[in-house]
Amino acid sequence: MKGKAILYFIICLFVGCSIVVLTKTVNGQHLFVSSKVLDDYRITIEGERKDIENLIKLADESREELEALEALKAANEDISREVEARLFQDLDFYSLAGGFVDAIGPGVEVVIDDGTRDLEFGENPNDILVHDLDLLLIINELKDAGAEVISVNGQRIVDTSSISCSGYTVRINGQFYARPFVIRAIGDGSRMSAALIGPGGYGTVLKDWGLIFRISILDDIVIPAYTEDRASKYMTLSTADKVKEGENN
Repeated sequence: MKGKAILYFIICLFVGCSIVVLTKTVNGQHLFVSSKVLDDYRITIEGERKDIENLIKLADESREELEALEALKAANEDISREVEARLFQDLDFYSLAGGFVDAIGPGVEVVIDDGTRDLEFGENPNDILVHDLDLLLIINELKDAGAEVISVNGQRIVDTSSISCSGYTVRINGQFYARPFVIRAIGDGSRMSAALIGPGGYGTVLKDWGLIFRISILDDIVIPAYTEDRASKYMTLSTADKVKEGENN
């Protein structure tokens, strides 16, 4: 009997300890977060909501334009002038989006520079230097946060842009630039700032690692046009038949 009592006591003790551990684990999932974290999430959600609203607005505008043209056509009126005006509007828009003209608008200015902290024993000095990967990750986060136009040290970032390290300089669009690096982006400044310095943002990662990272929200940012050569040597317009052939491969 005494042996059974000891066994029961050990089992009860084990079960009790398990319940305490599980209780602490469950309670650990209900943690309070700072107001800054909540504000960052609120700004991100608000940005996504604005994107949805903009897409709905764009769809409504396109539907209205189509209905207006169909009404003119049904009335047997000359719609050539209306179509021409709309084509010039599209030309202005795509010239801006393609980087062929200067852009201006609200957004953020990001300054990134090498760190000045003391190195730990055995630490690689490259750990506190700005690299091409740092710039690329910042640009990606800005795009993900809705940036419409981006430049690095005055170089417009377009579809053909490239960024790569070259010694102590970084090559951007074929031109060489040294630190500090200034990234400007036009878009929702609050949303882009929250993406970079919020929880898990790469700006926060750089600051924690010891690099210099500053971000400012500005009302008027001017980003120059892309001035490098963009001539296409290999791609040409494809016919509908060739497109179908490519889809089958």
